[in-house]
Amino acid sequence: MNSWLMHALAVMVVFCCRDALSCPKRCTCHFSAKTAEVVCPDAGLSHFPGDGLPGNTTSLTIQFTNLTVLTSQHLKAIPLLGELHLPGNKLSSLQADLLKDLRYLHTIDLTDNELQELPAYVFHHAPLLNLVLKDKRISSIHPDWLPINSSLTWLDLSGNHLMKFPMAQLQSLSHLKFLHLSQNKLEELPVGCLDAHFALERLHLDQNKIQSLDVKAFGRSANLTHIFLQKNRLDSLPPTVFQELKRLEYVDLRENRLQFLSPGVLDINTNWVELTFNPWHCDTKIEYLWRKLTVESLQSEPKCAAPESLKDRVIATLTRKEMGLPE
Repeated sequence: MNSWLMHALAVMVVFCCRDALSCPKRCTCHFSAKTAEVVCPDAGLSHFPGDGLPGNTTSLTIQFTNLTVLTSQHLKAIPLLGELHLPGNKLSSLQADLLKDLRYLHTIDLTDNELQELPAYVFHHAPLLNLVLKDKRISSIHPDWLPINSSLTWLDLSGNHLMKFPMAQLQSLSHLKFLHLSQNKLEELPVGCLDAHFALERLHLDQNKIQSLDVKAFGRSANLTHIFLQKNRLDSLPPTVFQELKRLEYVDLRENRLQFLSPGVLDINTNWVELTFNPWHCDTKIEYLWRKLTVESLQSEPKCAAPESLKDRVIATLTRKEMGLPE
């Protein structure tokens, strides 16, 4: 029996019976043979609910409360914790050693707190797979938040104040599959910023200020299946920007500034491409998109924005004559 399993069994023996069926005030608890889930959603809660907290808790949710302080001493009492969900609280700082006694913690959600900065090494002590730092005031990422050998597969940094893609800070996350950077202030996607992320499957860049993409923006991310680029400022796309992505299933380009697409952009392995709410100019340059819509049946119904005579016409319904093309 390996040492990790022996430790887990030893901890379970100590904590399985101690307060096993207790539950803190203002919380609800759900028990099964293998799990103990505690949920504390009371807005009147202002302190960590330590009294009555089962020692064998595997999932703890404290949400939309007035909790302002969380320490490693609080969490030390629940060493079997696997998931820690803390959305919508009043936390403004975290200890660097907050997670030091949580050998089984794989998920932590800190959505919508008051954290502007985090200490170095704060996520080094637990084997995290999922980290959510959504809807905060973070403007930069410290390269030492996560260990070099991190196994993180899901990282959500959406809804922050990032102005530059955190390229250097994310280089060590070679296992990352889901990266959420939507609703930030990113203006570009630097060449090579995704090269270290061979496992990446879903990339969320929607609701930023990205104006253009390099032809090699996604070249090394061959496992990408979903790309979300809606609500940016893209006015053109390189002809081969998506062509190396053989597993691509979905691309969202809604609400950008695209007037036409260069031939080649949609020569990809999926028809599931969202193109609506762009200012499509329906003249001769729209022919490539028109062909894709009529011949290959793309799952989208973009409409003309110009010229005025064709405004609001579904592009797929246009005739060659209306686009100024020879019959």
